[in-house]
Amino acid sequence: MNNRKFLSIFVLIVFMIFPIYAGAAKTVPVSNTQLCLACHTDKTLNKKLINKEILSLYINTSDFARSVHGKTGCSGCHPDVTMDNHPVSKKIKNKKEFAANVARNCSVCHTPEQLRKRLPIHSSLAAKGSCLECHGSHYIMASAVQKTGVKDNQYCMTCHSRKLSMSMKNGETLAVSVDESSLRNSVHGALKCIDCHKEFSMTQHPMRSFNSKRAYSLATADNCRKCHEKIYKQYEVSVHMEQLKGGNAKAPTCVDCHGDHSMAGIKKNKNIGIASCNKCHSDMNASYEASMHGKAWKKGDEKAPSCSSCHSAHDIASGMTTKIQEGCLKCHKDMGKVHNKWLSNPPLKLPSFAFAHFDVVACAACHSPGAERAVYLSLYDRWKGTPLSEEDLMKAFETDANGLMAKIDLNSDGIIDAKEMWKLFEHLLKKGTIATFTGKMDVQKPQEAHLLGGKAEAIKDCAKCHQPDAELFKNVFIVIKKAGGKPQILKAKADVLNSVYTIVPASKFYALGSTSIELFDILFVLALLGGIAVPIGHISLRIITSPLRALRRMGKGGKK
Repeated sequence: MNNRKFLSIFVLIVFMIFPIYAGAAKTVPVSNTQLCLACHTDKTLNKKLINKEILSLYINTSDFARSVHGKTGCSGCHPDVTMDNHPVSKKIKNKKEFAANVARNCSVCHTPEQLRKRLPIHSSLAAKGSCLECHGSHYIMASAVQKTGVKDNQYCMTCHSRKLSMSMKNGETLAVSVDESSLRNSVHGALKCIDCHKEFSMTQHPMRSFNSKRAYSLATADNCRKCHEKIYKQYEVSVHMEQLKGGNAKAPTCVDCHGDHSMAGIKKNKNIGIASCNKCHSDMNASYEASMHGKAWKKGDEKAPSCSSCHSAHDIASGMTTKIQEGCLKCHKDMGKVHNKWLSNPPLKLPSFAFAHFDVVACAACHSPGAERAVYLSLYDRWKGTPLSEEDLMKAFETDANGLMAKIDLNSDGIIDAKEMWKLFEHLLKKGTIATFTGKMDVQKPQEAHLLGGKAEAIKDCAKCHQPDAELFKNVFIVIKKAGGKPQILKAKADVLNSVYTIVPASKFYALGSTSIELFDILFVLALLGGIAVPIGHISLRIITSPLRALRRMGKGGKK
């Protein structure tokens, strides 16, 4: 027999032996709190309700002693519990019914008239829920008006400065208490509570119900768009929103990155951005810290780029569809001139050639030492300039996700070849979509994209790309955008980059001299010269015909 049970039996025997209790009525209220706690300090003590919910009957002695009811004792709220009548066998449907039963005792001391006089909102709350849902049970603390700095907020803080919580349908518990100092020092410290929580007031307090803590945070994030409409629109086209729509409930919303009542301004502390990203992308932090950017950041260089510097803060795109120039060239603005000093661009040398490389070669492909590179061909709608998604392809082939691969990988070998690329292009063309495989050379692992080195470690060997069977052209993948933000990566044969079948579909990714088909190089040079000849010819024609056009204008003006 354990000590607690022995103590319980001993206390009961004492009550039975002493005459002061022996002569008492059969329904003597239990006024000795210690008698109750002899059993209720057992952490394993609980009750199984009809709906199979488990109700804990454990009481923390020290927390109860500090509560507002610490001196009242157990019998103050449980007058029906006596030595002869302890409702251990009472059937209760669920926790909500239990809370409602106990809450009826609150009105003995806290009459509705008193509550309305002190806080008018109690009438609204009492009609929708029980006292315990807001105040808890055994550990209720005394309320005090908080000096929040914003007068209107003091009313809300009367309750929310205490340890309040709300229960979710899945059994989770969410703290809804607000730390006064954190709120005052936050970027929203000068705002009123109702500026964000507009559905609440001194007379209205909706009793909302959510399936989970995550469901609550998703609903709360919608408050941000009331003031930050422009930023919210950027977020709506981000990869994070795509993941949410695709069913990934863990994808971040505003409050996941910025917090709620203790929200700090990004301008005051840029490290907030890195800390927020690390909540989900901690596997990228080590490579970032080892990079030239991370080292500069550690040394205290405030201009050193953080996550949002390259990826943007709100309209974050997938790594497969990020526009390369919009990342690195934000800071490295003169890189066109710098690269053009050593980039060989036969037959002509123009500053635009460096930017032609930037369009299709990620900076990390050359500046990440030891990284494994690959060419990624993303399927785009040529005229709209937007990626063709898995959903677009399923619609074009009139199939589902399971049947789509059979329509693309015709021989079912798990690798897309040049002829299969052509068949895909041909089928989309018949359905009214002119598709193109827009290529990009990049590193194969996300960590390698962050492990950037200095210019001394960069690749400067043109032969790595500009020769047949180029080393960096051996790994080729096809990227198909999927709902949820994470694209599907399909392995492709290296010859898709220099096959006759892909002259048209993959025309937007080509490196001069990278193929053994000389026709490609000839066509490239002709296209280049033709592109220059057209504007020159147009200007020359306008100069030659200028007298004729002048005579025509005079004729239209009438005789003079």
